[in-house]
Amino acid sequence: MYGEVEVNDYHLLKYSLLYDFFLYFSPLNIYGLPIAQCLTEQFLSHIQPFIDQTRLNQNFIRMFRKHQKFQTMGEINEKLIALDNISSVTIQKNKKSILLSDEYYDFAVDQLKEYKITMYGVIRNVHHNSLPKQFESFIYRDELLKTNDQLVNQQKIVLKSQVEQKFKVSPTHYFFSNTKFQQWFTRACMYSVKWIYRLDQLIIKTRPIVIITPVEAGIYGRVLSLLSKKYNIPLINMPLLLVGDRSIIPSRADYYFVWGRIQKNWLLSRKITHNKITETGNVKYFYEMKNSTVSEDSIYKKLNIPNDHCIIAFTTQPFPNTNNKLEKWIEAIPNNLPVTILVKKHRNDQYEYPLLTKRENVKIIANNYPLYDFLSQIDCLITISSNTAIEAILFNKPLLILQPNIPYHYQLNHNQINAHLANAQAGETIKTATELVRAVQKVIADPNYLDGLKKKGNQFLSETLITVDQAPMLAKKKIEEIILKHS
Repeated sequence: MYGEVEVNDYHLLKYSLLYDFFLYFSPLNIYGLPIAQCLTEQFLSHIQPFIDQTRLNQNFIRMFRKHQKFQTMGEINEKLIALDNISSVTIQKNKKSILLSDEYYDFAVDQLKEYKITMYGVIRNVHHNSLPKQFESFIYRDELLKTNDQLVNQQKIVLKSQVEQKFKVSPTHYFFSNTKFQQWFTRACMYSVKWIYRLDQLIIKTRPIVIITPVEAGIYGRVLSLLSKKYNIPLINMPLLLVGDRSIIPSRADYYFVWGRIQKNWLLSRKITHNKITETGNVKYFYEMKNSTVSEDSIYKKLNIPNDHCIIAFTTQPFPNTNNKLEKWIEAIPNNLPVTILVKKHRNDQYEYPLLTKRENVKIIANNYPLYDFLSQIDCLITISSNTAIEAILFNKPLLILQPNIPYHYQLNHNQINAHLANAQAGETIKTATELVRAVQKVIADPNYLDGLKKKGNQFLSETLITVDQAPMLAKKKIEEIILKHS
């Protein structure tokens, strides 16, 4: 569903190198954590040029296929986790203390008011200015300024000495023996000390009974997942957006709150065991729908759309060398059709759509236009693989699923994740401009066609999302079960 189970060439190279990285450098510890595992995201970013180039070298690929033991994504996950070596440290936990991402603000304020909540985030936002009195915030940029540099510098000296010694005694390696890598690794280690120290101190200060994160990758998720093992604190992975291998592997969570059956089965294929997975739905959808307001002025009036027009929306994604092709597909829709195309750009989509800005029946709207107000008033949604597809189906809107030939991209397109809507038959799959024009004509003229698309969407939704209305209650119930079990 969210990417194939079998290991493709990209994943073979990427995770073979990550496996070696863990194997070589895990013995180096900082605050009780293996430094290599703490640097997972930085390392995966560093190796991008090497992977981009080497994935086309079939001799190299054949060599890796011959010597590597993993054949599936689940095997990769298992083997990476097996290299963790973290000594346990006992601390007295506060049964009322919960550490969680500030992305759960609405859920925490609604469902966890009786707990002492610490919310972590990268930058301060409006929520942090109006927290309930028992809530506290931990903001990355602010916390780095509070660090005791003397203590951190002492750790840097020790770690740098360990790194230098490691390079002297390590066997020759096709990547790690390179001087540029060794310089990068030393810098990355030095930079990470302050960050790991601050998060370690956060755990000691708050003594949480549970940690909740929407993703185990990134600046918080990776180190917190390791600290959860050091201090024996259960870690809950509760995703708010669609996930893929990039945001999961390697995954150390003790519990996974999934949206529904498809996501559960996908995790099982990554060798996450049944007893760790609970279907709760997605709390984000509940609060987004609850807090959304439909403007009294219709979208027709606000955007000056003719009343007899069908509104078809296109929610973009930041695919370089692809969105220009999709622009031409949309441009092929005849001007004389009673339809207006609204293009809502992803915040990271840098393409300007110059051809479409000249069309009277196409309007580029701001990416900060309220999504649910937008989705509630359109007639049909066009997208490739966006989260907005699921949200559109929540409003019973049919999908036209674009499936262009998307070039390989290290982060955005390296497996079948962008085909997940098409593979699940969540709507009409579109592979050419001609097919898009034909589908738009049918959306305008054929109510039975629309009904058929809606049925497909609702079937997909029933397998993707167990509930919206009950999601907060189900999540809180399971959190309290976990707290009771670990108290």
